[in-house]
Order: sequence, then structure tokens, then C-alpha cells
Amino acid sequence: MPTEQHSDDQARRNKRAGLLTPGFSLARHLLIFGLLVAAGLTAAGWLLRRAHARDVWIVPVYLVIANVVEHFVHRVLMHRPLWPRALYRGHTLGHHRAFHHGSMAIDDWREMELVLMPAFTIGAFFVGIGPVVGLVAWSVGRGAAGFFLLTAIATFLGYEGLHALYHLPTRARERIGLPRNPIFAALERHHRHHHRLARMRWVNFNISMPLSDRLFGTLESERRWLAGRDAARPNR
Repeated sequence: MPTEQHSDDQARRNKRAGLLTPGFSLARHLLIFGLLVAAGLTAAGWLLRRAHARDVWIVPVYLVIANVVEHFVHRVLMHRPLWPRALYRGHTLGHHRAFHHGSMAIDDWREMELVLMPAFTIGAFFVGIGPVVGLVAWSVGRGAAGFFLLTAIATFLGYEGLHALYHLPTRARERIGLPRNPIFAALERHHRHHHRLARMRWVNFNISMPLSDRLFGTLESERRWLAGRDAARPNR
């Protein structure tokens, strides 16, 4: 049995290694991401100098819209071979090939490339958010634009951060007490069930807040699915 387990572990590492990009640097990726976040937060701080209490309304509005967009992009573009196909290739053919519901944790820090958003997606987010912030500033006010940008960056960080934590080794998560947090434990189970190959195209598309999964009927617990599957099996 130990020999068989070792063989399975080696096969998994070899498969993941084949999906990695030569020359990828996790440190460089995080540095660029950090610089973009710092620039965005600086801009948000400048805009928030004109903020008023009445501008806070844009925060919950953004959270709801962003949650729906996250669900749509994940469900439609990342799990179906539509344009731009890079999203499907990177997510379904990359991320989901590397991490199954029974093997969610990275074996090496280089494998974080298969977890984090690729550079072009991060770049597209920060480039695309600029004109929207400008439109909000022009139509509603600089204060609202500041809250909009701050919320956008916070939710982006939350998405990336939580997704990375879901795929950390068990010992690393236990060391910082994550499994003892009931909210994190529930979200981690939610995401792990999405990584079942039989369910990945159908359920649990939200990462940090399963609001749209509930709204659009794609919320499914692992326990409920297993119970339904077992009940459907013919008695022998």
C-alpha cells in the first residue's frame, strides 16, 4: 500500500509539473500583483478624500454585481470552450486536471501557478477597472468612485487569497488555525466539491461567497450529493 500511494503521489506531481510554465516565478508574480494592488489602493485613497457617508451605497451594489459576474465567468467561460479559450484552457484543462476533490493541496510552491489567476487576467482586471472608475467618478462622484475601487480590489484580493488557502497543504492550514474556523471550513468544502470532475461544470462556482450559487440553483453540498448518489444505486 505505501508503494502504491507513493506511485500515485509521483504520478500526480509529474502531471502537475507538465502543466507548469517554464520560467514562471511565484515571487515575481506576487511582486507585480502587489505593485498593482498598491497602485490601485493609492488611487482609491486619493478618490476617497472627497467621500461622504452617502457614497457607501455603492459597496453592497458592487458586491452583488461582482458576485454574479464571478459566477457567470466561472460557470460559462472557464468551464466551456468559448472565447476567450485561454480561460477554459487555464481553468478546466489546467487547474481542474491538477487538483481533484481528493487531492486539493499543492505539493510544491511552484504549483501555485496552477491556482492563482494568470498574469493576463490580473492585467485585464486592473486595466478594465480604470475606465469604470472614471465613469463612476464622472456620473456619481469621486467619493463613490473611491469606494468602488476599494471594494473592487478588496474582493479581488479575497477571491485570490481564499482560493490560494483552499489549496494549501493541510499542515499549513492547520498551523494557522483555518480548519477550526467554521466559515472557512464551510467555504472550503463548497469549493472542494466543485473539484469533483462529475460536478465541476454544474455546481459551486462562487469562491468567497456562494450568493449567486444559491440564486441560480447551483449550490450543492457534498453530503447531499453523496446521499443522492447512494440512494440512486440499485440494491444488491
